[in-house]
Amino acid sequence: MIMKFLNIVTIIAGLLITSSAHAQLIASTPVKNKITKPPRFQIIKNRTVLRIYDGKIIKNIRASSLRVRILDSQNCNGKSVKRQTLSGKKFFPKAIKLDKRTGNLAVGVLLQNCAKQNISAVFILQPKPNWSNYIVHRVAVPGKRQINDRFSTYPLRKIKVIGFIDGNLLIKHTSFKNSEALLVYKKSEKPTGKYAGCVVTQTGHSDNICPSFD
Repeated sequence: MIMKFLNIVTIIAGLLITSSAHAQLIASTPVKNKITKPPRFQIIKNRTVLRIYDGKIIKNIRASSLRVRILDSQNCNGKSVKRQTLSGKKFFPKAIKLDKRTGNLAVGVLLQNCAKQNISAVFILQPKPNWSNYIVHRVAVPGKRQINDRFSTYPLRKIKVIGFIDGNLLIKHTSFKNSEALLVYKKSEKPTGKYAGCVVTQTGHSDNICPSFD
């Protein structure tokens, strides 16, 4: 366990050192968009719409248009559900980040909002030129069962912050028991990156916040 923790810390340290500071049903072919002037983003309508603009409105994206299959979760009644497909309800204001290397946008989305059964997920929006359209990719949080498709993930509770370091995706998330952890996805040929590990950054009433096989 100690060696596993040290390995993950090494991964994150390496990322910091190298830094200078139904698709909806489309195949996930990486596209690098060179952006000379990145667009700006604004969350409106009670966090239900993400507006992308650059002097003028380019695109409005509704949280409800983002869907994902959630594995081994609970519904609002506390009943265990082996799999359920959920649509977005709200965006997390601090969980929207542009990868300036590729032009891809990472967004954290609340899918289910009820007492201790909150469910959230992270999506990568891969834009076409000038955001005329975009491809949706789901960031898969691993778990006990292997995920064999592009549309499923294990649930997160609350997404606090999203960031990119040298093209590597970092997701800081919390549990209802006030624990926090950092998920790391190393850059790869896939827009979502490759899961590299998880570190508990704050222990609340429970440290059971990283993927269960870690």
